[in-house]
Amino acid sequence: MKDYIEDYATGKKLIVRPEEHYRQEFEHYLIDELGYPKKDIDIEVPLQRGSNKKSEAMDIVVYAASGRHVQDNIRIVVEIKRPGIPYDGQLKSYTTATTAPYAAWYQGYDADSYSPRYFYRDMKKDPTKFNDILQLPHYGERFDEIGKYRKDDLQPAKNLKSLFQRIHFYLYGNSEIKREEDIAEEFIKILFCKILDETLPDEMAAFRVTPSELETEEGKTKAVGRIKGLYSELCKNPSFSDMFTDDKINLDDESIIYVVSELQEYALLDPQTNTDALGDAYEIFLPATLKGDSGQFFTPREIVRFAIGVMKPSWRKHESIFDPACGSGGFLSIGLENIRKQMFDAYKGRNFSRDKMNSLVKEYAKNHIYGSDIDPLLYRIAKSYMAIIGDGKSNIVNEDSLKDTQKLPLKFNKADVILTNPPFGTKIDIVNKDTLDKYDLGHKLNEDGTVNKEELLAGQDPDKLFLDLNLKFLKEPKNGQPGGRMAIVLPKEILSGTEGESIRIRKWLLKKARILGVVDLPREAFQPYTGTKTSLVFLEKNTDLNSNYPIFMSVSNTVGHDRRGKAIYVKDNSGEDAVDSDGNKIIDNDLPKILDEWNQYEKNHTLPENSQSFLVNVDDIKKGIYRFDAWYYDPHKNKIVKKLEDSVGNGDVIEIQSLRDVALDIFYPGRHKRNYVEPSKDSVPFYSGTQILQARPYDLKYQPRDYKPAQHHFVKKGWILVTRSGSTGRVVMVGDNLDNTMVTEHVIRVIADPQQIDPYYLYAYLSSTKIGKTLLDRGIYASVVDHISPQFVASLPIARLKPEKEKEIANKMKKSLELEEKAIALFKKGNQEIDDNIL
Repeated sequence: MKDYIEDYATGKKLIVRPEEHYRQEFEHYLIDELGYPKKDIDIEVPLQRGSNKKSEAMDIVVYAASGRHVQDNIRIVVEIKRPGIPYDGQLKSYTTATTAPYAAWYQGYDADSYSPRYFYRDMKKDPTKFNDILQLPHYGERFDEIGKYRKDDLQPAKNLKSLFQRIHFYLYGNSEIKREEDIAEEFIKILFCKILDETLPDEMAAFRVTPSELETEEGKTKAVGRIKGLYSELCKNPSFSDMFTDDKINLDDESIIYVVSELQEYALLDPQTNTDALGDAYEIFLPATLKGDSGQFFTPREIVRFAIGVMKPSWRKHESIFDPACGSGGFLSIGLENIRKQMFDAYKGRNFSRDKMNSLVKEYAKNHIYGSDIDPLLYRIAKSYMAIIGDGKSNIVNEDSLKDTQKLPLKFNKADVILTNPPFGTKIDIVNKDTLDKYDLGHKLNEDGTVNKEELLAGQDPDKLFLDLNLKFLKEPKNGQPGGRMAIVLPKEILSGTEGESIRIRKWLLKKARILGVVDLPREAFQPYTGTKTSLVFLEKNTDLNSNYPIFMSVSNTVGHDRRGKAIYVKDNSGEDAVDSDGNKIIDNDLPKILDEWNQYEKNHTLPENSQSFLVNVDDIKKGIYRFDAWYYDPHKNKIVKKLEDSVGNGDVIEIQSLRDVALDIFYPGRHKRNYVEPSKDSVPFYSGTQILQARPYDLKYQPRDYKPAQHHFVKKGWILVTRSGSTGRVVMVGDNLDNTMVTEHVIRVIADPQQIDPYYLYAYLSSTKIGKTLLDRGIYASVVDHISPQFVASLPIARLKPEKEKEIANKMKKSLELEEKAIALFKKGNQEIDDNIL
C-alpha cells in the first residue's frame, strides 16, 4: 500500500518517495521564511525545450508576482535530490531553458548532503554565468537590496530552529573548527554581535554582508571587519564583557560571512520573533556532553509552559522568578514571556508604543528574573536567550549554585517563584564535604525525616541537594500568608522509592513545605536524551504543615513527542492524523487538559467530571511509605483495588487478606559475584529474570552446585517467582524444571504457607491478567529501570474465595503446569535426538 502526502505549497496529493521529504522542507523555507505566496509556487512543472514539452519536469518553480504560470515568468527553479547525490549540471540545464534569475539545489541537512546551493544569473549582462550566492532573496526583494538592511526593515524570525539548523550544518561541514563545543562558542559570539547591533542607535545595520561585497576579496574583508568591530565593542560592553574570555572570533572569514548572511535579515529582538522554538533551536548547537553525560536534560517547552501555568508568577504582585540550574534559560525565558503577556494585556488600552512596552518588560526582567548555571556555554546561551526574549540577561550568572550560594544573584528567603529542572539521571554525586555540609540532605536523615547533623554523607545526588537549596531560597510565610512556591522536575525514584533514604527524604520534605500537586510525566518526556521517569512537583512554604490537606495529582500520558523526540499527533477514528479547524495537525499532549483541571480545582476546589486528575489527602500518604508519585494513587489505574474491597460478601469472595498473612517468606537474595562454569553433574543452571519466563531458555549459564556465595539463590518446587526489575511483575511457578536450580537476585521469591493458602491458587491469582498484573503494576517505582519491592508484594490484597472454589482453581493450575512440564520434556527429548543422530 502506497503512502501519500499533501504537498505544502499546492495541496496536491503526492506519493511519498525518498525525495519528497526534502521537497516539503524547502517549500516551508520558501513560504514560511522567505515569504513567497503559495499561489506563486508549483511542482513537477514540465520543461519545454523546442517541441519537446513533457520529457523533463522541474521539482519546484516560483513564478514572478504577476501571476502568469508560464515558463518565461519563472523567478526561481529548484532541484531536489536525495542525500549523497553529488551536485551535477542538471539544475543549470533546466534553469537556462527558462528566464529565471535564481536557482536552488537542495537535499536536506543530512551528514552526506551537499546542499543547499543557491545561484544568481544576471539576465542582462551574462545569463550563462551562474554566480554562487549565500541566500535567495525574500519575496519582493531585488538582488541589489540583499544585505543592505535598515534596522526598521528587519523582519521577525519565524522559524529559528530551521535557521540555526542550517547554520550548524554549514559550520560543522565547512568551517575549520570541528569540536561541537567550539562551534557553539563561536556561533554564540556572532549571535551576540547581532544582538548588540540591534541595540545600537544607527539606522543601518552593521551586521550585514551584500552580494557585491562577496564578489571581491576586498569586499569580503570589509564585511568581516564590520563583524569583528562589533565583537570588539561587545567585549568592552559591561552587559556582555564577562561572557567572553577570548578577545577574537576564531571562525574563518567564509564561515563568518555565511552566518551573517543567514541572520542579517531578521530582527531577533523583535517581540514577534518566534522565541517559542528558540530553546529547541539552541539545542542544535549543544554537544552531547551537555545533553546527558552531565545530567542536564533540557525541559521540553510543553512541560515548561505547563509548570508556569500552574505556578502563575504574577506581574501585578511584582513576583520574582528564580532558577538556580537554569541551563539554556527555558524556564526563565518562558516565565518572562508570561509576564510580558500579563503586562501587554494590562496596558492594551493605553496605546503605549512598542518601545515603551519593551522598556517596561526590560525593567521587570532586570529586577525580578534570576538564574544561574555552572556550565559556561549554557550560561552564555541563557544570556543570549534572555536578551532576545526581553533583555533579562543582567541577573544570569555563571556559578556553581550548590557550592557558591553567596555569589548567586538572589539571597535566601527572597524568591517568590522557583521554576527548575536540576541535573539528574547520571552518576554525578556531589562529594565535596564543604558543599554537603551546607544542606540537610547532605547529612544522614533519621527515620522520622529529621536531620542527623553529626553524620555527613559520603556523596549525594545533585537533584536532592537542589531540592534542599531551592527551599532555602523560597520566601518564608508571613502574616498568615503562604511563602514562596516552586515547580521542580524530580526523578520518580525520589517520590516512589521504597528504600529507606527515599522514604526519609519524603518525610523530611513534608516537614519543610506543603505539597500542592504532583504530575507524573511519561517516560518519553526527556527522551531521546534520557529515559529517566520524572514527576513535576509543586509546593509552597507554609506554616500549616501538620493538618490534613488535599494534593492535586495527575498522570500525564503524552507530552507531544515520542522516545526519539519526534512529534506525535492525535489520531482520528480511522487512524489518520486528526486536524483542527484550520487544517493543522493536533499535537498529542495532555498537559493542557491537566492544566485546565488544575485551574478549575484552584478556583472551585473541585475537579470536573471525568477528570484525568484526582485528589489525595496527605494523611493517606502518611499511612503508607509516604509515596508521592501520582501513578500509585491514580484511581483510573487502580479501580481494581476498590472492586476487590467491594467484592467481599458478594458471590464467592469471603474476605481480603494481605499476602504477608498467607506466606512463610517473601524475599530476594542479595547480590553475589557470578562464578560461571561448564555444565556438569557438579553444576546447576543459573536463570536470569528473562529465562525463567521462557519455556525453552537459550544460553543458560551454570554455577557450581556448592558455590557458597550463591546458596541463597536456589529455588524450590512450589515457590512463586516475581520479576522485580526490568520486565517487572511477571509471575512464574517453580516446577520440576526449575526445582533446585539457581535464579537471579532480580526475582522476588514468594513462599506460600500451605496451611493458609494453596500455592497454586495464589499463583493463579498473582498471574491473572486483570487482577494480578494490575496489583503488581501499582507497586512499580524508580526512575530508570522499573522495580517493585518485597515489601510491596507482601502488602498485596489477596481475595479469598470459598475453599471449594479455591481448590477448583488450584487444581486447574496444577494440571496446566504438569502438562507444561511434559511438553518441555518432550521438546528437550526431540532436541537431544537431533544432536545424538547427527553429531
